[in-house]
Amino acid sequence: MQKSILYRLFRVGSIPRKLRPVLEQDDIVLSEEGMRGWFIARNVKGPGKRYVHRREGFSGCLVITRKRIICYTYGKRQINISVEDPRLCKIYVNAADQQKLSVSFESSVFRDGWQGIIEYRFKTDKAIQFQDALTSLGVQNGFSADAEPITKS
Repeated sequence: MQKSILYRLFRVGSIPRKLRPVLEQDDIVLSEEGMRGWFIARNVKGPGKRYVHRREGFSGCLVITRKRIICYTYGKRQINISVEDPRLCKIYVNAADQQKLSVSFESSVFRDGWQGIIEYRFKTDKAIQFQDALTSLGVQNGFSADAEPITKS
């Protein structure tokens, strides 16, 4: 899969330099940088935030280590959860095909005072590998309630 243009030009969507040694020490199982993707928020309400349906493109990275799952978009941390965290089973993953990966969850599980579905969709050749690795850690296979299945477009 071709990397995003921002990644190819400016390395936007790469694993942060300061974080890379920590992740390597945690033993990286699977990682991908410079992935194109979309952040989707449905009926999200939180302190100072209201989104009925927000969709925003990004260039990011997804990393699975033996100790944690990390996702950064535009250099900003979006997901950082230990593989031993009991909330891990509240995350849903789905690979619609070999190049599309969806990671979704109810925001109230991770942030007090929030509600609504948050979803990250990635374009990667490793979609099936990410799905298998995440489900082996306890992530649910499928979609969060109200999440729209990925269509083959």
